[in-house]
Amino acid sequence: MTTEIELKYQLSVNSKENKTVVDDITAMLKAQNVFFEINQYQLANDYFDTESLVLRKMDFGLRIRIKEHQYEQTIKTAGKVVGCLHQRPEYNVDIATKQLDLSLFDKSIWPDNTDIKALEDNLSVIFSTNFFRQTWFIHQDESVIELALDRGEIFTKLNEPMQQINELEIELVSGNEQALFILAKQLSAVVTMTPGKLSKAARGYKLYYDRKNINQTRL
Repeated sequence: MTTEIELKYQLSVNSKENKTVVDDITAMLKAQNVFFEINQYQLANDYFDTESLVLRKMDFGLRIRIKEHQYEQTIKTAGKVVGCLHQRPEYNVDIATKQLDLSLFDKSIWPDNTDIKALEDNLSVIFSTNFFRQTWFIHQDESVIELALDRGEIFTKLNEPMQQINELEIELVSGNEQALFILAKQLSAVVTMTPGKLSKAARGYKLYYDRKNINQTRL
């Protein structure tokens, strides 16, 4: 188990500014004389729940992530959000195929009397995210930070309305939490960004609720 500690920010929808944001961030980091490594890759994520949203009611988030033909099963348990600072315990397990296996998680994470097999049998994909991630792996003083720029979509079903992803995540890998805020202040000088209180999963659930309500209205 690890505890994810990160700041989330939404970026400007200004298309001209979006074209230069990667170069602007890279130039700023170079000017600060910090050591960093750049990487980029595509991430596809399916989020699971029951029709009655049992996991949501537990304040759990469950997904399977596909990265470069590799699969990872993740569950995030109840955490806290203060402003744009998100802190949530998470459990990650590598899996061989795109098939859920809740038995791979530590049984202690579940509420008492949870029938894990019955829960798994009733899970299905309720929304997905697909986005391109640009990362800067930063060594700043005694801290290590992963800065990620994510751009893509959140959707419930193909060919239905979707929400755009255009955000920065500043995650603490090791070191002092205060380093996140220092970097955020430096970024704000070169990038237009606003605090993001909702995670991708929270936005996905909202989209699911909205689509479900529309479909029920049509019946």
